[in-house]
Amino acid sequence: MPEDRRGLPTVVEQWLHAHGIAKEDLLIVAMSAGRDSMALGEALNRIGQNILAAHVNYGLRGIDSDGDQACVEAWSKRHQVPLEVHKSILQGDSEGTQSEARRVRYVWMEQLRQKQGTVSYIATGHHADDQAETLLLHLIRSADPLALSAMSDVSREGTLLRPFLGISREEINAWVKSIGLEYRDDTNNTNPDYLRNRLRHEVLPLLESLRAGSGQHLARLAERWRPLSNELHQSLDAARNRCFRFDDSGSGVLELDAWKQEPLADEILYRLAKDWKISARAVPEIRALAQTDIRSGARFETAHVLIFRERNSLIWNQTPS
Repeated sequence: MPEDRRGLPTVVEQWLHAHGIAKEDLLIVAMSAGRDSMALGEALNRIGQNILAAHVNYGLRGIDSDGDQACVEAWSKRHQVPLEVHKSILQGDSEGTQSEARRVRYVWMEQLRQKQGTVSYIATGHHADDQAETLLLHLIRSADPLALSAMSDVSREGTLLRPFLGISREEINAWVKSIGLEYRDDTNNTNPDYLRNRLRHEVLPLLESLRAGSGQHLARLAERWRPLSNELHQSLDAARNRCFRFDDSGSGVLELDAWKQEPLADEILYRLAKDWKISARAVPEIRALAQTDIRSGARFETAHVLIFRERNSLIWNQTPS
């Protein structure tokens, strides 16, 4: 283990201690060969944490993808850190390549975690600037205001850790430079076809020029919003349960008299739409079925769901595919 534990390793060690993670607990570190993930692996190794490096090679960038794998392999060999490599061919995802790659990565790492015979976690190198980008992404494309809590430093299940989430990209860059850590830049991170990249390279720098510290402010806002979001989730679940139920036939029943009394009535519809895999854009149409002057039989229908008015209720049914 390298002897120099100053800087980032100390911060990470304090974070792990504060979250009850013991040195013998295994952290499966997602290492892409990029700066942030290599910095996380290096910091954890320097404090003597029990770690396993995990790398996914999607083969999307040809020899560059193989170069990423070789970089992680060289680091793991040099530090005698065990390494698992997963080679995956993406099948094509309606939400895009990045979404599919993310899903493949987390599914594989969770399978890897469950195979371990000890207390184990997954650790990623997401930092405060990633958090700010995620918050902006949710602001401009998410229909769910509760999503503004963005990423959590510890997942709700308690198995995914983000020790860098309170640390800026600038701080990570400075430490990496100071120790001469080898890493590889992913050219996809500058591709303007990806919305996140435009936020990173265009929007956030503009915000920083308007008000220094904007990125950190956004990250702190997401952190403060997280407990509020958790509380609202519970309140919304309770409100939905007061007016929505399943009958003996398995149909969902929204009792309109009870629903109209709920302060979160509209959010209940958005939650139900999400549960039934209906686009948030369709909620105004569903809301229209709940108006007082709508007669029984009026309906809203998608390829998979039928909602119809029956007296003073909305009946929800899955339709055969």
